[in-house]
Amino acid sequence: MGVAAAVALLTACGSTDKPAAPDSVPVGDGFHGADCNGITDADIADAVGSSMFTKAVVSDTGCFWQENTVLGTFGAGMGISTWWYRGSDMDTERTLETRAGRTLTELSIDGNKGFRASDPNVCSIYVAKGQDVITWSIQTMNPASLPDLCQVTEKLARLSQGRVN
Repeated sequence: MGVAAAVALLTACGSTDKPAAPDSVPVGDGFHGADCNGITDADIADAVGSSMFTKAVVSDTGCFWQENTVLGTFGAGMGISTWWYRGSDMDTERTLETRAGRTLTELSIDGNKGFRASDPNVCSIYVAKGQDVITWSIQTMNPASLPDLCQVTEKLARLSQGRVN
């Protein structure tokens, strides 16, 4: 019998007096989980005024709607996203957005502090509650074909906050 198997066998036969460690961090005062942070395909279409985006990724941590104007690989990665992070440091996010050359503006949504980071082709909003951070972002190669990017992102952020706060 190998060492690993012996350790596993001894561990399995050990005392159960100690409670098992929790598998996850307690939620505490963070956001309430919801698919796509509470944002639906209809919310996306309403925010941009059309069905220019198709949901391409759905995961436990967020969603991504791909912009439908992709030509081959040109424009891949352009779209709308929302992601949820536990234990993320807002200062790190601010630093990364600053390094990307974006303009930062402090904000608050439903009592949760955050910031907006933008340039002509991107607008992202980060909001923190407890140890949680939720982001919403829109990136496009053709901002003229959409409403103001930060208005889109803010509308989605406010809807989401109303559903997961």
